[in-house]
Amino acid sequence: LVLPAESRAKLIELQSKPELTTADIATAERIFGLEFSEEERKAILASVKQQSGGYEAIRKLDMPNSVAPAFIFVPEGKQPAPGTRNDMRYRVSGLKASTDEDIAFLPVIDLQERLKKKEISSVELTKLYLARLEKHGGPLLNVVTLLSDVALSQAKRADEERARGRVRGTLHGIPYGVKDLLAYPGYPTTFGAEPFEKQMLEETATVISKLEEAGAVLCAKLSLGALAMDDHWFKGKTKNPFNLEQGSSGSSAGSSSAMAAGLVAFTIGTETLGSIMSPSHRCRVTGLRPTFGRVSRHGAMALSWTMDKIGPICRTAQDCAAVLAAIHGRDALDPTTVDRPLRFRPDLDLSKLKIGYLENDAALDEDDAGGLVGSHLDLLKSLGANPIPIKFTMPTNGIDTLLSVEASAAFEALTRTGEVNTIKNSLWPNIFRSHRFVPGVEYLQAMRARTLLMKQFERELGDFDAIIASDRGSYLLFITNLTGHPQLYVPQGLTARGAQRGLSIVGRLYDEGTILGIGARIQQKTDYWQLRPKI
Repeated sequence: LVLPAESRAKLIELQSKPELTTADIATAERIFGLEFSEEERKAILASVKQQSGGYEAIRKLDMPNSVAPAFIFVPEGKQPAPGTRNDMRYRVSGLKASTDEDIAFLPVIDLQERLKKKEISSVELTKLYLARLEKHGGPLLNVVTLLSDVALSQAKRADEERARGRVRGTLHGIPYGVKDLLAYPGYPTTFGAEPFEKQMLEETATVISKLEEAGAVLCAKLSLGALAMDDHWFKGKTKNPFNLEQGSSGSSAGSSSAMAAGLVAFTIGTETLGSIMSPSHRCRVTGLRPTFGRVSRHGAMALSWTMDKIGPICRTAQDCAAVLAAIHGRDALDPTTVDRPLRFRPDLDLSKLKIGYLENDAALDEDDAGGLVGSHLDLLKSLGANPIPIKFTMPTNGIDTLLSVEASAAFEALTRTGEVNTIKNSLWPNIFRSHRFVPGVEYLQAMRARTLLMKQFERELGDFDAIIASDRGSYLLFITNLTGHPQLYVPQGLTARGAQRGLSIVGRLYDEGTILGIGARIQQKTDYWQLRPKI
C-alpha cells in the first residue's frame, strides 16, 4: 500500500500525538466541574476525538482580528426611537488665551469660535499642537506615530474651505489624536503590542472617516496598553502628566495622557471594561463611553465583539457632545450599529430630571477615593437637581468570563504560536492560555446570565434619567459595560491626600445627551476641567 505524501504526513502527525483516552476526559471533568461515569466517558470518547480534529481544521482558516463571530449583541432596555437627527447647542466658555499654551488648553467649542473669527487658522493651530506632540510625546510616551504631513494637509484644506465659505461643522479644522488600534492607511496600527509593531492595515476606520467628513485634523496615533489593557506598550509605560512617577492607566493611555497635557484638542479612546473611564480619572480629563452600538467599530482592533465601545476623551462634557455628534450612527460595516437621535443642551434643566445617586457606592480599588460625599450632592442640588438614593443588585460572579473568552478567541493564534510571550509587562499571555479551558457551554451560559442582568438592571433603573456615582462609577462600571449603557466621567479635583476625584454619570441607552447635559452644568459651576499639569 502506497499512501500519497499528504496522507503519509497526516499519519505521521497522528502517530506523534498521544491518543486521547477516557483518563484525559476524567482530568478535563475536574477542570470544568463535571463528573461522568467511566461508561459515559467511553461513550463520548470517539466524539471528543472527532471534535479535536475539527478544532485543527478551523485553526487553519485565515481569520484576522477583523473577522467577527456570526452573532451580534443588542442592549435591552428603554431607548429612543430610531432617528438620525442631531439637535445640538453649545456655549463658549469665554476663557482668555494669550499664549500658545493657553490656546492648547482651550475647549473645542472655544477653538472653533477663534477659527470662525479668524483669530487663528487651522494650519496655525495644527502647527501649535504638532510642536507640543513633538516636545512632550516622547517624555510622556503617549505618541506612537506622529502624522505631521497628514495633519498639515488636512488643516490646509480646512482653511481653504473656510475661505470659500464652507464650514463642515463644530470640528472643522480642529486637531485631534486617536488610540492606535484604529486603522489608517499608510501608517502602522500597532495595537500597542510587540507582535503588531509593524502591522499595516490598509483601510480607514469608520470613526476616522467620519471625523474627516467633519473636517477634523488627524495629528497622531496615540499609545494604548498592549492589546487594550493597562498603560504598558512596546516602548514602555505611558505617563500621567499630573504625576510623572505614575502611569496614565489604561487602556486608552495615550488618549488621556495627550488630552491632559494639551497635545491635541480632543482624542478618541475605546472601552471594553473601564478603558475610557479609568485613564480619564487618572489623568483628570472628561471621558464618554457611549452606548454599545452608538459608534461604529469598523477598522478598530477587536478585543470583545460584544463589549467594545469607541468614545471621545476631551476637555469638557460639551466637547464630548460635539465629537459624539460627528462619529455616531449606523454603519453597514459594523452590524451592531444603530441610528438614534442625539440632543444636547448646555443649559439642561436638572429640576426636570429624576437623578439617582448610588447609595452603596464604594471604591473599585486604591485608585478611587470611593463613596459620594456631601459636597457632591450639594453641588447637584445647587444646580436644581433633587438626587434620590438608589442601589442595584450586584452581578453574578463569572459573567465577565465572556470578555476574556472573546479576547482569547480574537488573538488565539498568538497563544498557539507562542508569540504572545513577546508581549512584555502584560497579563494577557496567562489570560489567553487559561481561557482556552472555558467550555463553549459555559461561555453561552455567561451570555444568558448577561441577558438576565440586563433585564434586572432595567427593572431597578425604573424611571430614573441618570445615576451619579463616585470616581469611575463604583460597581456600575462593571454592570453598565455588560448592559451597554453609556457613562460620562467628570473630573472633580483632588482628595486631601492629593489623589484625583471625579463623578461618573450613567444614563439610559442611547441617551448620551442627558448625561452630557448634566456634565456640562457641573463643569459650568466648577473649574476642575481647567487644571493643567506642570510638564
